[in-house]
Amino acid sequence: MMKEKYSLKDFRAINGMNFIERAKHFQLYIDQLDKNYHQPYYTQSINGINSKMVAIDNYTQEKQEVIAFVSNDYLGMSKNPETISAGIEAIKKYGTGACAAPIIGGYLDIHKQLEIKLANFLCYEDAYIFSSGFGTNAGVLGALMGKNDIALTDSFIHASVYDGLHETNIKSIGHNDLKYLEMTLKTVKDKYDTKLVIIDGVYSQNGDLGLLPEYLEICHKYGAQLMVDDAHGIGVFGENGRGTTEYYNILGQVDILTGTLSKSFGCVGGFVAASKEVIQYLKYYSRTSTFSAAPTPQVTASVIKAIDIIMEKPEIRQKLWHNTNYMKRRLLENGYDIKDTVSPIFPIMVRDNYLVKELALMLMQRGYYAVGICYPAVSNNEARIRASVLATHSENDIDGFVNAMNEINEKLHFKEFSSRKNKLKS
Repeated sequence: MMKEKYSLKDFRAINGMNFIERAKHFQLYIDQLDKNYHQPYYTQSINGINSKMVAIDNYTQEKQEVIAFVSNDYLGMSKNPETISAGIEAIKKYGTGACAAPIIGGYLDIHKQLEIKLANFLCYEDAYIFSSGFGTNAGVLGALMGKNDIALTDSFIHASVYDGLHETNIKSIGHNDLKYLEMTLKTVKDKYDTKLVIIDGVYSQNGDLGLLPEYLEICHKYGAQLMVDDAHGIGVFGENGRGTTEYYNILGQVDILTGTLSKSFGCVGGFVAASKEVIQYLKYYSRTSTFSAAPTPQVTASVIKAIDIIMEKPEIRQKLWHNTNYMKRRLLENGYDIKDTVSPIFPIMVRDNYLVKELALMLMQRGYYAVGICYPAVSNNEARIRASVLATHSENDIDGFVNAMNEINEKLHFKEFSSRKNKLKS
């Protein structure tokens, strides 16, 4: 198989090759990336990632200061002196790790404190924390969904959801497609024990919102339950930063709410919020928790402090929204296609896997780090630069990024290409 341009899709499954042979064959893709200097993946940072970072060039190994638009640390909590101090104190008291699964001794008193704080913050009876956000969705759904159940999933939900649905039935309902959801629920109404509709609060690649109130109403009408992954919403949306359920004025009404500790809270891990009975059930049946070490003391204490800051310092979130609105205005006035984003996530459409890598390379050469998103995160014809705006960016950072995009477009003409391709698709 020799092609001028490969994508990851070409190597996902190849008949007649074992995994060792597939891995060797995959070198064709890596060689192509290296030939074109298109390898922004696994770029090393020597000072962490936030709005400004020092990266090591994958090819020259030289250090380069860049303005980064790749972080999800929306409120800058990973570098906040108060969250850092809280984490250090926890390490001094508890050590560097819990070193056991929570069910057999790794459950610290601060784990319980964080769960109570999350439940109160999000208006639920109880909550449960996990060592990873990915493991949260996979573990929750693996525990709750069985052969007599069905999951009705938005087509743009996070990949972690599907890793929890191997033992159940799945039906894709399209993206924010209320009409199709209602038609499907009518069809499956009496066929399954559990009918769980799964959506995101904020969709991670397009930056648009799930239609939570409408989904909730339809679920109630047909005896279904609703699960919302609000990883990109909590800390960002709502008057008090409680996420899309607060934004839509339905706090605590969604059956299952999951989220991450790696975005607005600036750490790593995940959580689920629900009724006391559901949380108790998950504590015994969720394999990604019962067979995994508990979150570290530092993470736990830092997140507790981050929640306090979110509640006490709304000006940080206000700065995030100032930057978000400024970025949106600058991109739109320069004619970029950013889909229907209403969040700090900006999908700048290119619609070509090669062009988007070339654009990312030229941005990095100009001191701006934003990765091209291709398959499998999006379909082959939906490649885009995904830029995340943070509270820690300045207007000068945003101006520089947009100006660099304009300069590169004069050479690559990717705006025109994307527009033509979109018209052909529609």
